[in-house]
Amino acid sequence: MKSVLSVIGLVTIFILLTLSYYGLFTKVKIAEKEIENFWLIYEKHVGDYKEVGQVMDKIHSSLLGEDAIETSREFGLYYDNPKKVRKENLRSIVGCILDKQYEDRIEYLKKNYKVSKYPSSKNIVAEFPFKGKPSIFIGIFKVYPKLTKYIEQNNYSQGPIMEIYDTPNGKILYVASVNMDATIFDDFLK
Repeated sequence: MKSVLSVIGLVTIFILLTLSYYGLFTKVKIAEKEIENFWLIYEKHVGDYKEVGQVMDKIHSSLLGEDAIETSREFGLYYDNPKKVRKENLRSIVGCILDKQYEDRIEYLKKNYKVSKYPSSKNIVAEFPFKGKPSIFIGIFKVYPKLTKYIEQNNYSQGPIMEIYDTPNGKILYVASVNMDATIFDDFLK
């Protein structure tokens, strides 16, 4: 019996350490920040948010392989609350954020991709560690409730939320604009 309890204890410790590595015990901090503008290379997506990773990977691979452009950040801009909208109707745009050294290639990129500028704006930003796909799922359950509560407590209107996956810096940024003209988000869907 002791050996069974020891194995259960070791497995439990292993699971907790693994989940801790991916961010389970990370405290979510929310701040209001100005974010500088940046270029989005993206595709529209309608359907389950679980499918957007494939679209991000496709754009990243295409930019790297066909265009010799290496991007360090991917993103998803999620329009709908999956608790209120059916999976097949969820709207998002997903892709890569163009690093500054490639901005001289914007006109060329517009021939093959949807390209838009995310304008400088005041945002509510939450950071969460990014150490792999489990971090994304843990972040969804840890960050969104706190972000939603912050937005409600400060009487901000709820708009789309962007997740920026910053691999080199090992973090996910959850960005909710609070002073941007909401029609810009509609323009991204055109």
